[in-house]
Amino acid sequence: MRPHGMLASICALATGALLVTPAADARQSEVEKIRAEWRQDHLRQLERGDAKAQIEAAGRLDGDDADKVVPVLARHLASADANIRLSAANTFWTLISRKADAWETARPSLMAALDDADGAVAMYAAGALAGLKTPPEVLAPARKRVLEAGHPRAYVRFLAARGLIGTEPPAKLVTPLLDYLDETAAARKRGGSRENLQLAERALERLVATQDRSLIEVMTQRLPPDATAPRPTTVSLVKLMHQFKPRPPNWTQTLLAFTDATERELAETAWRLLGAQLDEPSLTLWTPRAAPLLGDDIGRDLVLPAFADAAGRASTGLAELAALANDTRASEAHQLRAVEILGRSADAENRQQITRSREMARDLYLKVCEPVWLRPKKDAWFDACLRPLSFAVRDQKARAAMLGQWLTANTDTEAKLEYLQQLEGLWSDAFAVTDNVRAHLNHPDARVKTAAEKALDRIRPAWRESAAREAKKSAPTAAAPAGKPAAATAPADGAALYAAIRIGDLAQVKKLVNAGNVRLPIRFAAMQGNLPAPLNVAINYCGIPTVTAEQLAAIVTYLISVGAEPDDKDASGDNLFDRAKAACPPEVMKALGG
Repeated sequence: MRPHGMLASICALATGALLVTPAADARQSEVEKIRAEWRQDHLRQLERGDAKAQIEAAGRLDGDDADKVVPVLARHLASADANIRLSAANTFWTLISRKADAWETARPSLMAALDDADGAVAMYAAGALAGLKTPPEVLAPARKRVLEAGHPRAYVRFLAARGLIGTEPPAKLVTPLLDYLDETAAARKRGGSRENLQLAERALERLVATQDRSLIEVMTQRLPPDATAPRPTTVSLVKLMHQFKPRPPNWTQTLLAFTDATERELAETAWRLLGAQLDEPSLTLWTPRAAPLLGDDIGRDLVLPAFADAAGRASTGLAELAALANDTRASEAHQLRAVEILGRSADAENRQQITRSREMARDLYLKVCEPVWLRPKKDAWFDACLRPLSFAVRDQKARAAMLGQWLTANTDTEAKLEYLQQLEGLWSDAFAVTDNVRAHLNHPDARVKTAAEKALDRIRPAWRESAAREAKKSAPTAAAPAGKPAAATAPADGAALYAAIRIGDLAQVKKLVNAGNVRLPIRFAAMQGNLPAPLNVAINYCGIPTVTAEQLAAIVTYLISVGAEPDDKDASGDNLFDRAKAACPPEVMKALGG
């Protein structure tokens, strides 16, 4: 029984968080009083009622009264009336499921009930004993007996078969489990409990997890001969059979047949499972059937999940996805979903994708999204298009070039902030768009100016020093006297130069480097690959204790005076000024600034 009215309110207060006040204490005391009265009422029923009333009262008590409940229920487990025995076994099962430890004293009577002539009583007792952590092998004989004898109730046969999963061959268990699935699915169609259907499905999932392929034939026989006229169990069976690895024979064709079902849930299930059929023969079968549905309002909902799962694995459907993204008659949700799938299909990080499909998807994705990135509006479309960009365009320099172009062309402040943040994350790979970013240092919105500075700090760590040097170079100065021509244009001797810079020998550096070779790679037979220019060699010694900061600064000052350029790139393509900013002391940075 459930409390009503005032009693329900008191119970609600008892289970909620109560303020520690005199009124709350009073309410709590009232709740405890009512509970005590209920308990006494149930104990009286347990002592004086008829069998039905006693069993009902036992089910309303808890483990604190196990010493009183167990003898009563044990007596009813031995009743001549099978219905009384069944009700007692069921109550034991329910009580044990709530708090097993309190009911250990029920074990002997439940063990005796395993031999009950009524299979239902035996299986309810087995369920209760399982709750007491009785080993499965102890319960197996009773379950096998009930399974082999059969029982008019599908639920009882189900209980016996479910309890034998893992100990008996799956082929012996599948039919009673399917029978109960039939019963609960039909009941569900009539408005019955979803929980019972889930109970049957979970048991069959455990059976299918054995991957015993003898089950496939039995389960296939339960599928309807006409896919367009499903049975109540068809959705459950299709999901269960999909769990076999490898899949059942001709599984893609079977699923395709169910896509024509008039029952919406079955069609949705079939298309969703087809999205997991990613081998080339399967894709060749289902993608041509799915692609035309992208042009239909109802069909889109069915096939978009399948295309999302197959992203990048097939070219068929990509053009239709692009058309959907541009179809203003479609819902925005469908359009954005199409953009998302195109972006996923272009993901160069997914090693399972097909190169041809990925490249086609990338081209279509960029074609759909470029107008979005250029229009002055940061909306859901903007975000949907930008989200896959880093995966679709893995070449960071190429991506930086795109972002730099959009940064310049898009007048929307929020869009500019997003592009600047993206460029900041690319570090030196965005070097080529330094000017695009620098142009925003004078933007009227302070947020854009700050974002541009932050981006430049990552892209070009020495951008301030470089700009100051350029300004100094461009400032008008008095004409300098003509200097002597370069003494030599041959590359500097690398071994000698390294030795000289290592100990700060400026005089030797002057002998080796002059205006004619200061920007040429050194000559060094012991080194392979692209060789560094003299200024690069000097910067390499930043932080090396063999040469002081002052000595290295003097060498750099000389190299700059004969034409070394701090904004040149090293053999790896990194800007020397930026490299120096990360490694060199202030004295050297000052020398680099001229």
